[in-house]
Amino acid sequence: MAGEKLNLPQAPVIDKPFALLQAETDKFLKQNRALTIEPQEILDKAVNGGDKKYFLVDIRNDEHFANAYIPGAVHIAYADTWREQKWSFLPKDKQIVVIDYSGHTASQVAAFWSMLGYDAIAMKGGMTGWSRDKDVIGGTPVSCDNPVNPVVTTVTAGQSYELPKLDTKGASLVDLLVQRAQAAGEILPVMQVKDFREKAGDFFVVDVRQPEHYAAGHIDGAVNIPFRNIAEMDNLKKIPVDKNLMMVGYDAYAASQAARVLNQLGYKATVLKDGMSAWVADEKIIGAKPLACNVTEKPTAKLNAPLTPGPSSAAT
Repeated sequence: MAGEKLNLPQAPVIDKPFALLQAETDKFLKQNRALTIEPQEILDKAVNGGDKKYFLVDIRNDEHFANAYIPGAVHIAYADTWREQKWSFLPKDKQIVVIDYSGHTASQVAAFWSMLGYDAIAMKGGMTGWSRDKDVIGGTPVSCDNPVNPVVTTVTAGQSYELPKLDTKGASLVDLLVQRAQAAGEILPVMQVKDFREKAGDFFVVDVRQPEHYAAGHIDGAVNIPFRNIAEMDNLKKIPVDKNLMMVGYDAYAASQAARVLNQLGYKATVLKDGMSAWVADEKIIGAKPLACNVTEKPTAKLNAPLTPGPSSAAT
């Protein structure tokens, strides 16, 4: 009858949220998805070529997006990327290219959106891979200085810790992911090397590089858990849930995705900005090419009127 309320059955609440999130996270990481896409590909194919398979999303602060953005990009501030009313409008038939300052928060958001079923990937270097103009980037260009920080080769012995106990409630994986992503977004996403050196004793360091690169040199005290294996149950037991974690990779990308998935599982992880590439200049220790600071300037657009500044993350 008109006016009567329908008593529709509700989906049962998932009784083991951590177990479901752990299994789905491990499956996601084992897909071996590409972590980044080159800025030059975006310029050639999306901006100049008009290829519609790309969908560009800029997650920087409102005012930085308004000041300079890649032509064709839409804007969703990092602080809003967990909100369903923002991500539900993303196309599932395109590659979502996430753009930030330097690749860190873009990698975290790409992991979250990919676990929701989107084809999301971070643009390599963020806007620091597009320009060296700080007004375009909204932050600091890649340094051309050669970093010199201490490394050790002694393997740090692992210990066993209790797994997180999540009180997150939801009737679906999406429900759980959204709630955990909201919590993850409140954790400092990245820390500069100089700041970490002052506070190193406050962190449990996890190096997500491959064992052979970890063995060549790593930050003193760091334990080694390769990125693709970090959500395996036995490896999660090597990570303390009651300590602040510092994730270290080759550069920005794997460590940032590792931080996001761990935070969604109930840990508290941040990322060493640019990883071992910002710690040392020796390619044999980094296990990869050092950061390139010779960026070719690429075109940007500017809004005719500035956006009203809203909540967003620090420039990363």
